[in-house]
Amino acid sequence: MNKLRNLTAKLAFIVAAMSLFVMGCGDGSADQTDENVQDTAVTVADQAEKLVYPLPTPLEITNMLNKAGASYILDLSNKPDNVDKYFTEASKALNLGIYGADLSYSATYNKSQETMNFFVCTKKLRDGMDIQTPQNEDLSSRIERNIENKDSLYEILTGSFKSTFEYLNDNGKGAISVMVLAGGWIEGIYISTELALLTENNAEIMQGIADQKESLVRLSKLMETYKDNQNVAEVLVELNDINAIFAELKDVDGKAKMTQESFNKIKVEIEALRQKIIDMP
Repeated sequence: MNKLRNLTAKLAFIVAAMSLFVMGCGDGSADQTDENVQDTAVTVADQAEKLVYPLPTPLEITNMLNKAGASYILDLSNKPDNVDKYFTEASKALNLGIYGADLSYSATYNKSQETMNFFVCTKKLRDGMDIQTPQNEDLSSRIERNIENKDSLYEILTGSFKSTFEYLNDNGKGAISVMVLAGGWIEGIYISTELALLTENNAEIMQGIADQKESLVRLSKLMETYKDNQNVAEVLVELNDINAIFAELKDVDGKAKMTQESFNKIKVEIEALRQKIIDMP
């Protein structure tokens, strides 16, 4: 069960490495000094590392879903055609997180065409946000050459994600980072709740969802750092509503235990929030 613990927090972190906004997200006040920007970047990197470093990778997570008997359902993912409609700062950041989660999901199930489709989506969003890192220069060709090799593909993506995450934080874009973290977390929970309904023996997946009680608390605290940013604040309000449902879960032997009633509430909230995000312009 440790493999599934905090699945979406790690997923969100890996995807966060794929983004950078250049539109002045508002990480601080207008007269913020360079020193303060640097301090902010260090703080974000430190908090994010504490949030995700000991957690499983996205491919380990979706491998766990696979082993639990969950099928690959293409319709669960955000449609690739939607990528062209995302123009605002918030929609790009959140949907970059969502497409990154979808990319990991399809890669785990060896869905080569879908994996490339979702990679193209993430690349469009990265290019649109002017992300420039050495890892990204030949990323497309490297992925194409290794699309059938899951281990190599994972190493390539992980290296690129980490490089871009460092770039993002070095440029003081903490508010952007947490927005993408949130998008990945939301998509991970959404996929998990849907698979829980479609999988006959879903106890392991249900427990994995319950384990998100802790990861959501950590994600929310990280987002609190940037609550002065309107986009972050709006998402945080909705995540706090979901947090309140997780808070209802009872701990048994040190683990949160999911009830059917709480699962139903979480599913309704996460589905509505996720739909709102993918429908954003």
